[in-house]
Amino acid sequence: MSDSLHLNVQGTAATIVSETKLHKRYITVWNRKTRFDDGREIEWDVVGHDTPYPTFVTVFTFNTAKRYTCVAGSYDRRKHASPLESAQHELSEEARLKGGQWINLLPENQPNGIAELKWGVNRFVPYLCIDPEQDPEPLPRDNEEWMEVINDVPIDEFKRFISRGECMLPSVQTAWMALEYLNSHNLN
Repeated sequence: MSDSLHLNVQGTAATIVSETKLHKRYITVWNRKTRFDDGREIEWDVVGHDTPYPTFVTVFTFNTAKRYTCVAGSYDRRKHASPLESAQHELSEEARLKGGQWINLLPENQPNGIAELKWGVNRFVPYLCIDPEQDPEPLPRDNEEWMEVINDVPIDEFKRFISRGECMLPSVQTAWMALEYLNSHNLN
């Protein structure tokens, strides 16, 4: 069944008829009208950042002691040369880590990133970083950021975080893909 079942992840189930920007500050809200093949026209409130894709990156770090850290952040083309550089910066800023072996987990059929939400325009690139090390000179965090850094969490405890709803959905998606990658390469 797994090879015969395919989902439309490109957002092409309906044609966009019109889109009007209703509000913009940090998040933009659009009124989007779509038309389905059967003629139905539906209007949606769509939210996200008014930037090209991908919008942000997520990083699941793993060390051979079977522990993880997860970070995420914006891909800003004014500051970052690539999504990978953005991911490396986020790892330094948020987890105070650097280096390691970097693996882009993005499926080939989604080159612009994975959709964050059904009713959103943001897309993200998931990364796995194996065996990063402490960053003695981490990059500064953005002014609006405050976070509790919890390093070296065992995978079983991370799964409990997910089950208790204590992990954001893009990080859950990234962790799932990273754990599948680690399992398929006999690394966990």
